[in-house]
Amino acid sequence: MEISVRDIMTENPIKFKVPGTLSDAVDTLIKNKITGMPVVDSTGRFAGVITRRDIFNNPNETQAAMVMRKAKPVHPDDSVEFAAREMIRQRRRHIIVTEENETVCGILTPQNFLDIIRERFPNIGIGSLKLGATLPMWEKTPLSVAYYTMRYSGTFANPIIDIDGAFKGLITDRDLFNKIDIISNVRRSDSGIDMDEDPWTWGGVRNMGSYFIERNQIKLPSETVESILIRDPVVAFSNEKIGTIALKMKEGNFNHLPVLDGPSRLSGMLYDFDLMGVFDVKL
Repeated sequence: MEISVRDIMTENPIKFKVPGTLSDAVDTLIKNKITGMPVVDSTGRFAGVITRRDIFNNPNETQAAMVMRKAKPVHPDDSVEFAAREMIRQRRRHIIVTEENETVCGILTPQNFLDIIRERFPNIGIGSLKLGATLPMWEKTPLSVAYYTMRYSGTFANPIIDIDGAFKGLITDRDLFNKIDIISNVRRSDSGIDMDEDPWTWGGVRNMGSYFIERNQIKLPSETVESILIRDPVVAFSNEKIGTIALKMKEGNFNHLPVLDGPSRLSGMLYDFDLMGVFDVKL
């Protein structure tokens, strides 16, 4: 029997109504511990999607309508294969499900496909997948630099290493997001690098980061990634099968897992979106 979107979607998702402020959208995402949500207009019809990453990439905006993206929805009776292909085509983790009258009835992320992946493709090895981008950060990296590293590189889950390159843990955009304050009326800061300060020292980078963050209405505390580091995270190993990985992600509600090929030896990052490739669609 063909499985439809209706069978796997998350029903009645948290919705955000426009007009609304970006600060309100941030509060809604944090309060409900979600990574993204559908946006509806004053009549309740589907208008777009707003996610943590959209906010990360558009910190200058104050209105949610300026940050949300237009996206093609799927419908409850569409097949899961169609929905998987649509997710990969859009290259976005959040696909909204709407009725014919454009009212929102559900949402899909790669998490909704994990059971199907585990059942249909249990013995495919990690090596057959194209892993997502991996960008390690040093454990002494300031949070402001971590924010810009994520924003400019497009990586939103970063393994943390010590000065010897050993794997120490993980930080994600959620960890940073929970630390963010958005300031609506921010004046350009005069602070920056002192005339006698080397801009490539950590002190210089920290000051420059603070300057840009204030200008861009995003404010983070003066801490390093050590303060939010996820120590001893659940990991994948390079010789594991997709069925095992999908189960780990499902049980822990993880969007990504560091991949190790030995004790403290980082090999890469595996994202739930990467697993969608088993639907025989070109990523």
